[in-house]
Amino acid sequence: EMKIRTLLISLLMAFATINSVKADNDRPITFNDLPQKAQQFISNTFKGDRVSYAKMERDILDVSYEVVLVSGTKIEFMRNGEWREVSMRYSAIPAPLIPAPIADYVKQHHPNLNVVKIERERKTYEVKLNNGLQLRFDRSFRFIGWDD
Repeated sequence: EMKIRTLLISLLMAFATINSVKADNDRPITFNDLPQKAQQFISNTFKGDRVSYAKMERDILDVSYEVVLVSGTKIEFMRNGEWREVSMRYSAIPAPLIPAPIADYVKQHHPNLNVVKIERERKTYEVKLNNGLQLRFDRSFRFIGWDD
């Protein structure tokens, strides 16, 4: 019984330690704390908009950044400062961020809709239209399906 109790206490302590590491993974940062590439992206793509909130998210394997602009635009960056996701609250994603074949597909199949979110994963691109429809494309920008 003593062994079981000791084991349980050890497990609980290990769990508490893991939890506290996980709980401490978001840290508010300033614009200047962002990777240089992320700073340039914001300055060039969203001229005149300001950072309302920025945080660094750290998990066991990686670091990423989340930025919310005063306009409501939300941007997630990878460790190297490349954008992973851009989400607009009140307007369409800036055209230069949408690869031409994806923009053409949307224009052809959904002519009255705008892209309000774009996300690039390791193997896919996902765009969300302003009616809520989410379209998925492979790395060659070929349409591969919908997401709910």
